[in-house]
Amino acid sequence: MATNKHAIIRYEALDRCLSNRGRKFFIEDLILYIAQAIKDYTGSEASISRRQIFKDIDFMRSEAGFRSPIASYKEGRKTYYRYSDSSYSLAMQQINPVEADLLKTALDMLGRFKGLPQFDFIQELTLKLKKSFQLEELGDYILFDQNEYLKNLDLLGSLLNHIQNKQTLQLSYKSFNQDKEVNFIIHPYFLKQYNKRWFLFGQCEGYDTWTNLPLDRITKFIALDNVEYIPNTDSPDNYFEDLIGVSKPINVQSQFIQIKINQKLWPYIESKPLHPSQKVINKTAEHTTIQLEVIPNYEFYSQILGFGASLEILSPTAVRDAIGQKLKDNYGLYFN
Repeated sequence: MATNKHAIIRYEALDRCLSNRGRKFFIEDLILYIAQAIKDYTGSEASISRRQIFKDIDFMRSEAGFRSPIASYKEGRKTYYRYSDSSYSLAMQQINPVEADLLKTALDMLGRFKGLPQFDFIQELTLKLKKSFQLEELGDYILFDQNEYLKNLDLLGSLLNHIQNKQTLQLSYKSFNQDKEVNFIIHPYFLKQYNKRWFLFGQCEGYDTWTNLPLDRITKFIALDNVEYIPNTDSPDNYFEDLIGVSKPINVQSQFIQIKINQKLWPYIESKPLHPSQKVINKTAEHTTIQLEVIPNYEFYSQILGFGASLEILSPTAVRDAIGQKLKDNYGLYFN
């Protein structure tokens, strides 16, 4: 493997060590950790010297590197290394020219897959990365639907570090309909963005299912180094397979839902399916009928209601009735 690729692995491994507040990494620990990281990635044994680690640390500290706040702390006759700023991580920093060149190369490689159905996200991702990292001068010709005013966006880096380091968190949370904060002990698994909001998913103490918490409602959190971390045994793909959005009602199974769509709306739904399970079961000159296999949750009902009279739930009866009741409630607000 090329040296520069080894360097990226080393920098990322060092970043994980230096941002881990639950453990002290001495030079011998760094050597072992980085050697293992390279082996895990390449499948080959790697020999890492003390000199190489010190060179990497110097580079990460430098203006030409990442300007990382790496500090050394004496403990007896030994020295351990850690970021002096606990919120710092490489993932949240601007990239340097070397990284920009590597990112351009990676985007060029991804570009070869454009046009294949399973890679339809690549063009949008490429444009976002080029815009975000100023790889090309895109000016104001392309705009992305982002909410830069969302509260607690600054928590993303810290939460990501805790997830990568598999650290249990004590977290305080205040929902929109509560006056007091609620405290959780959560084993964080991943972050997901939906509808311009970020959500933290994990396993809360005392619950059998995953919990999702919007970042803008989190008030504070700390790592609990004395609480054993419960690893994730499921995959996000499995969890979201039958969902629209992020909320998953407890003990509710997915259902086959048939929806009749006005022909004027159908081109929009056809080009942007409501869910990956969407399939056409009937088509006339006036309407197209589709079927979804989903759990009817808050986001499902919100999306359906958003289309107004251009769309009608045909079955099952319980879902149709739920939509009808919501429409009656709305009607009552305006017509008494």
